[in-house]
Amino acid sequence: MIYQKTTDMVQIKKCTFEHMTKSYPCKEKSVLDGCMIMRQSIKPEDVQSPFQVEAYALLFCISGEVNIISDLRSYTVTPGTLFVYLPNNIIKIDCKKESIISGVILAPDYLRKNFLQWNKISPLFIQTANNPVITIPTNRKDELIRMLDNIQERIKTATCSEWNRKAYHAALKTFLYDIISLVNNPEFLKITDIHQSRNQDYFARFMQLVSQYCKKERKVHFYASKLCISSKYLSTIIKEVSGKTPSRWIDEVIMSEAIFLLKYSNATVQEIAFQMNFPNPSFFGKFFKRYTGFSPKSYRNNATLTIS
Repeated sequence: MIYQKTTDMVQIKKCTFEHMTKSYPCKEKSVLDGCMIMRQSIKPEDVQSPFQVEAYALLFCISGEVNIISDLRSYTVTPGTLFVYLPNNIIKIDCKKESIISGVILAPDYLRKNFLQWNKISPLFIQTANNPVITIPTNRKDELIRMLDNIQERIKTATCSEWNRKAYHAALKTFLYDIISLVNNPEFLKITDIHQSRNQDYFARFMQLVSQYCKKERKVHFYASKLCISSKYLSTIIKEVSGKTPSRWIDEVIMSEAIFLLKYSNATVQEIAFQMNFPNPSFFGKFFKRYTGFSPKSYRNNATLTIS
């Protein structure tokens, strides 16, 4: 279970999409072909441990106010806003008053297998990495919620016939295209040519691989080989799309998880160093201090430290 009635520090939970669909404590959920539609009531006393999921997600706040901590940043999600979750990001959800969230969770391969225009979809998840909260126009909010409810209803009948299943996939595609149409503007999600969209796709795949392998593999060559391109070409693409080098992204993902382990787990610094596959605690300490200015122990002892 992801929610736990406890005040003790807990380990970061990691799960696949399949495990998520089976263990997520939500009464209203429907699952089919790599997609889960859910609606859940969250109460302040539902203490949630940080977790990671190998899936994409679009989360709406139906009522109340939800606080989402994602990779060390805190976001407030209120009615009329949408939160975009990327695979393997560390996330923690809580609230100060009873709230209701609704959303669609997608397995990593779902979009690539079911959308011929993946290059049109991927920017939604890539460009929102640094700004995952999207404001939905007031006149569209209720419509999008109805679309989610419609998809959930279609899941229930999708296995009855091939045409029912096609209708379900069509409804889901319409919903996703509608979301993209809302944020598709020059300041946010503009893809100007085939070259740029291909690079965005490489970036999305690179980030997914980093989230999956960064504990064991930190060389750019490893990720380039996974993508069947040269290290030099990968470095050029990632720098062009994101403004950062592949090595910087790898280090930032490692740092993000290390910080969460220090803040939310009972593991010792030595155990975290071992878990993050550093040669020894001293090497981990130097790495951590180089990026934050603090030793792991100093950070853990003072949760109010500001990391630049």
